[in-house]
Amino acid sequence: MHSYLRSIGFSDIKNRRQLTPITKEIIANPTTKNIVTVDADTRLVQLNKDFGKHFGISLVGEMDIDNTISFEYYFPYVRSSFIMNQERIYIEKHGDKESYAGVCEDYNLGMTLIFFLTNISDYANTKWMNYSNHLITKAYMSGLSTSGKVILDIEQLPPANREHKCSSVNRNKLIEAARQGDRSAMESLTLDDMDIYTQVSRRAHYEDILSIVETNFMPYGIETEHYSIIGNILDCSLCENDYTKEPVYLLNVETNEMLMAIAINEKDLLGTPAPGRRFKGEIWLQGNVIF
Repeated sequence: MHSYLRSIGFSDIKNRRQLTPITKEIIANPTTKNIVTVDADTRLVQLNKDFGKHFGISLVGEMDIDNTISFEYYFPYVRSSFIMNQERIYIEKHGDKESYAGVCEDYNLGMTLIFFLTNISDYANTKWMNYSNHLITKAYMSGLSTSGKVILDIEQLPPANREHKCSSVNRNKLIEAARQGDRSAMESLTLDDMDIYTQVSRRAHYEDILSIVETNFMPYGIETEHYSIIGNILDCSLCENDYTKEPVYLLNVETNEMLMAIAINEKDLLGTPAPGRRFKGEIWLQGNVIF
């Protein structure tokens, strides 16, 4: 079973037999149905079924020349209204099935960002129409979590916020220059990192690390699309899974200047979320790319 089904309120699904009536419901009453030609005698089929506000399950499979559908896999999803802008987003295919990952260089994070592509049928259509080589720069970002906690925020003065935004812009320019081979930019970034390390090491002697680090975004585990994050909660709502009646939290979170929507089962979230507090947990990062 998909380990992130519980994130959207299916925590009691333990085997395929329990999943069967759910897949039948998706096939019988999909919220959206996309059928895309991928070659002369095969079409890709993606069925999305919402089981609550902005979240649901997607079935992906193939339809042959006889109109027989065979579903290859499924995945839970949560929709987002937050757009991430990048210089370029590349789409890479997973090796074991007809699924894809989005890959981009994020200067704010200082790392390569990898996310699971949720609108697979849209990408398949661009390939068939020979549009897939066009420049892709935007995606709606979201995440599913099976473990998280709510922690208190850090008090920030307005001038500090302005200085942070200015320094962030300057750092992004330095990173871009360093990537182009600018040695002075490399030296500046190295000195900045050394200063930050010194400050954090000094403060860590008498402060908790969570009072020093406001937000955090780093890879988690061995799977490329999984991340450990600390983010500021901008908004939150408690919804209900229409099928299981389990409560699910939808959180709008900002982490390292990236905005995303996160879904987590109420039983998996320690604490009560509220705007101004922070979310700390592990997520499976998803993206709906704008083609």
